[in-house]
Amino acid sequence: ESMELRERRREEGKEITSMALPEEPVCGSTAVEGKGNDHADGQLSPLGSETPRAKNTSFFVSVGTFKKPVGIFRALGEAAMSKAKLGFMKTAIAGFMAGMYISAGGLFSVSVGGGMPEIAKTDPGVQRLAFAAVFPVGLLLCAVSGAELWTGNTVKMMTGILNHRVTVYDVVFNWTVAWTFNFLGSLFFAYFLVYLAGILDQQPYLSFITNVAESKIDMLPGKAILRGVGANWLVCLATTLGTSAQSVTGKMLGIWFPITAFVAVGYEHSVANMFLVPVGLMYGAKGGFTAKNFFEFVGFNLLPVTFGNLIGGALFVSGLYHLYLGKIPFPSDGVGEVAKKKHGEIEARQKSKAGRVTVAVEKLHHNRMSVSARSSI
Repeated sequence: ESMELRERRREEGKEITSMALPEEPVCGSTAVEGKGNDHADGQLSPLGSETPRAKNTSFFVSVGTFKKPVGIFRALGEAAMSKAKLGFMKTAIAGFMAGMYISAGGLFSVSVGGGMPEIAKTDPGVQRLAFAAVFPVGLLLCAVSGAELWTGNTVKMMTGILNHRVTVYDVVFNWTVAWTFNFLGSLFFAYFLVYLAGILDQQPYLSFITNVAESKIDMLPGKAILRGVGANWLVCLATTLGTSAQSVTGKMLGIWFPITAFVAVGYEHSVANMFLVPVGLMYGAKGGFTAKNFFEFVGFNLLPVTFGNLIGGALFVSGLYHLYLGKIPFPSDGVGEVAKKKHGEIEARQKSKAGRVTVAVEKLHHNRMSVSARSSI
């Protein structure tokens, strides 16, 4: 056989092999390999990484921009594992900061919404929207800075315990320390950075904040519980949307709208109330910041709202999604190793197939050469 003939056979064999075995793209697509259901998304890629394998890389599919439910709740479970390792001091400091951040958002809302008394009389919806639209600043600060906000931790720690990532002790410890230091951070902000600073000394802000505090203390505990459920249901949905995003801009958009919604409709958020009611009492609501008024606030508003927030986050979000998705697979469960082994088997089958195609091509050319040689004889 001539060298030219051998080269031609080799090139033809490569062409057939490449046509038979196209490379499969791997990317962070919103559609991944699974069993054909929506919540197969978020599974580990065959290499065991967090990047799922794409089935559809069309221009119209948003690639690598967000996680879908399984990926979101895996990330929440991993967050619970990290929080369980923080210890008392770090959880306390981060909880104190979260209380200050939510208070800053509350003060922003009062400064905007409380300065619109005439609009509140003629177009109350506009005033409510203005008050609500700026409040998410506090939760955005918590989400991006890593502060320990009790309300958001209800969905994270519950997801962790439902998927056997953390213990009951870890959950109770985190919730207790975070809630306590959220309260201390809110009181610190209210007294030093608002009351002593004289931020709300003037009308209409003075009457606005005292009215807010009085209306919350006078609310029936049953209503406070139900409004607490609604508030943290939306807050924890905002947390899941923020977790799904891969960029700060995406997190901001995911968080902003559900938070604006819960504030505008009048739901009750325990950490926000830790600021709004005490600062209202400091400015003279219910006769001032007395022990009687403080404990009335804690017993008739704060604790019922806290209980409602717990139901809204732990049960309405984490619990329902656990029933929907089932137990989430985590890399520490050996999912990555299984996927890697499966990928190795696929590669072996592809190489075997490539070898068979190459051998078949060589046999075909050999038979043609034999026929040509006999014909020439």
